[in-house]
Amino acid sequence: MTRYKGRMSPKAIEREFPHVVEIAVPPGGLGAQLDAMHYFHRARGIEACLGLGRRDKGRDYLRWYFTRPTAAEAFAVEFGGTVINASR
Repeated sequence: MTRYKGRMSPKAIEREFPHVVEIAVPPGGLGAQLDAMHYFHRARGIEACLGLGRRDKGRDYLRWYFTRPTAAEAFAVEFGGTVINASR
C-alpha cells in the first residue's frame, strides 16, 4: 500500500512518538473537545500526532501520540484518556 507523500508510516510514528493516549469518542462525537485537544498541543508547543483509531463493541477510539511521557499523562488526565503501550 502506498503512503501519501510525506506521511509517516504507522511504525515510524510509533518510533518517533512512543507514548500513546487513547480517547473514547462519545456517541455525539468530540465536538468542542477536539478543538481543546488541539489547543492543548499548541499551548505547550508540541506537535499533535493523531494516529489510527480503532473500533470496539460499537465504540470508536482515537489515539494521540506523544514524544514525552509527561505530556501523554497530562493529556490523559485532562481529557479522560488512557495511556497505552504504542507497540500494541
